[in-house]
Amino acid sequence: MGNRFLPRLLAMALIFQATTKVGSADDGPLSLTAAAAVQMAMENNELIGMARTDARAARARVRESRADGLPAVSASAGYTRNWLLPTILFNDSAVKIGSDNELAGVVRLRQPLYTGGLVQGGLQLSRSQLAFAKESERQERQRIAAQAEVILYDGLLAAELARVQQLALQRARANLDQVQALRNAGRATRFEWTRAAVQVSSAESDSIESANDLALALIDLRDIIGVSLSKPIVVHAEFRETSILSISMGPEALLEQALQHRPECLQIRAAASANRADERVAKAALRPHLDLVAVGQMQFEEDSFSGVSDGGEWRRSWSTGVNLEIPLFDGMRSRSQVSRIREGRKRIQLEESRLDRTIEREVRQAWMDVAEAGQRLRARGGSVEQAHFGLEDAEARYRTGAGIQLEVLDAQLTLLQAESEHARARRDQAVALVELERAVGIIGEEVQE
Repeated sequence: MGNRFLPRLLAMALIFQATTKVGSADDGPLSLTAAAAVQMAMENNELIGMARTDARAARARVRESRADGLPAVSASAGYTRNWLLPTILFNDSAVKIGSDNELAGVVRLRQPLYTGGLVQGGLQLSRSQLAFAKESERQERQRIAAQAEVILYDGLLAAELARVQQLALQRARANLDQVQALRNAGRATRFEWTRAAVQVSSAESDSIESANDLALALIDLRDIIGVSLSKPIVVHAEFRETSILSISMGPEALLEQALQHRPECLQIRAAASANRADERVAKAALRPHLDLVAVGQMQFEEDSFSGVSDGGEWRRSWSTGVNLEIPLFDGMRSRSQVSRIREGRKRIQLEESRLDRTIEREVRQAWMDVAEAGQRLRARGGSVEQAHFGLEDAEARYRTGAGIQLEVLDAQLTLLQAESEHARARRDQAVALVELERAVGIIGEEVQE
């Protein structure tokens, strides 16, 4: 494993140098593991940031709803200057009513005693919306985690294919040298030399194309983790071969786990809870509301402010009471709202049924993909070893004159295809494991913890 991993790192380092010469010389390479790449992607992604902001706003709405059931205290103060006061005649004398200056201060307290379920329904609604927002953020984190890991494996595949193409080019050049030597000895024809030269040209073209594919894959990787596209990075990662899930438990157990952990399932439950709370709020409009009201007032009335500092000149009053409001007719608005909300509940139930089937299909398909990818990888591993033996045998036969050049070319092509398909099988197995964890709803959770 180590011998195969080292050439890939060297190939990736070459591409990094080729694609980052425009970068600053002071910038050191970013060392990246698979877990670090996923974590950086989740930290730098704007959609996750927006989902996190929505969750914070929902948390603030919970505090706002809780305030509806708490006392509301207000204070007010006012000053009135009476420039022309009314007068009345009393015993043939004009008597002025009021004072030139009036100061008044009022403190009011209002405490809801019974709201018909309005406060409790509003609080339940805001909490359900908070739960929905949290699961939306979690869903976005899982989507980005899966996307980042798949892009990382695409980069590893591109590096592996670039390595395979480089080895194929080396074998083609060695074959050309061998044909040239045999031709100098009179044991090979010009046609054989031409065919070997064409093979070298084709291998060079394929090697250049695979190097470009690797460069593009690394650009995608830099983009998903949120760093500059010219930032030099060194990847220390391998195709994953295991999962935190127990694959052997079978699709039924995985499906049960998915229905408990998928963000979409928890979102639909939060939506159902919000619907019930919304109905409770709508019904509250049909019920009486009872409030406790307390009012305290201080008033000062004089023609001058000379006695404003004297407490005895201020008149005080305090009062408490209850305010009962009974709805009689609102044009059937509240009842229509209740009917609309109940129809929305039916829609949520239909969405939940559809979601369950979708999740079941995704889990079963992902589980089958993991099994198929594992079997294909084992088969491809044997074909690579056999292709190596075949190439060695063909080259030995050709050197001794017992074989023909076409056998060597066919063996080289077979080995190239076997190594390429083996690399793709490793990538497919890793991606299948990622998709299974995403289908179950746990992808990226261990990174977040």
